[in-house]
Amino acid sequence: MHPYIVLIERLSSGASWEDAVTSFWIDMGAVKVERFVEGHLTAGKEFASSEVGSIRERDTLDVKLTTATYKLYLHKGTHLIDELNAIRFIKGLDWLLHDREFLYESAIHDALTGALNRRGLIEWFEQRRRSEGGFVLAFFDLDHFKELNDTKGHQQGDEALKEVTAALQKMLRSTDVVARLGGDEFVFIVDQTPCHPNIKTRLQGIIRQLPLKKYGLTLTVGTACFPAHGTELPQLISKADFGLYQGKAQGRNAIVLWEECHVDGSTKDLV
Repeated sequence: MHPYIVLIERLSSGASWEDAVTSFWIDMGAVKVERFVEGHLTAGKEFASSEVGSIRERDTLDVKLTTATYKLYLHKGTHLIDELNAIRFIKGLDWLLHDREFLYESAIHDALTGALNRRGLIEWFEQRRRSEGGFVLAFFDLDHFKELNDTKGHQQGDEALKEVTAALQKMLRSTDVVARLGGDEFVFIVDQTPCHPNIKTRLQGIIRQLPLKKYGLTLTVGTACFPAHGTELPQLISKADFGLYQGKAQGRNAIVLWEECHVDGSTKDLV
């Protein structure tokens, strides 16, 4: 069977990219393959034959891919089978598997803070809604952020956004999520958490650990619970945003649960 087909079958059978590529080079005529990551040898494989000769009798060829550089040892004066096309083929697959993954990750994350962006949050929600258990969606923004930008400059504002996000992410459990929707507006998901008043105490504990005083900032937060207050993301965000709005009206630096919101006729569509 042709080595190109064998490589695809190995990948389809669950082989790792690294092992499949190493075996491919052997199939294409290399007598030994070494894999280097950031200059350090991490693995090697040699063709099982007593006739391969010593390393000093071999030519070498380095092929640099996204995750590693492969050093190929060849019989003196020989080349890989279909060498140029083989290298192009592997580099093309490498791009499909890794560069496209990088582009996808970039598309769902905020470039400044590294948090999920709106698209990333939507994709997370569509996957999460299929699972059991509730979660609390906290929608917040940074009080006095505009004043920080106006007085200290946008670079200082960007530093505040990055530092607050980094601190928040350090406190995340593996199931929790933080997303930046734009400007200084964020969503924080406390996953696998029932809807109860104690969530306010938990959020207060998280907020106390954020570097807000350093920048003269506070947080105002509104919350909504899935599925108790809605089963669609826009509905949950709207309800949490209404809580945030009421928190601002109360003087900022507040956490307002949806149950605490005063809903009048103009906002009945949120219910």
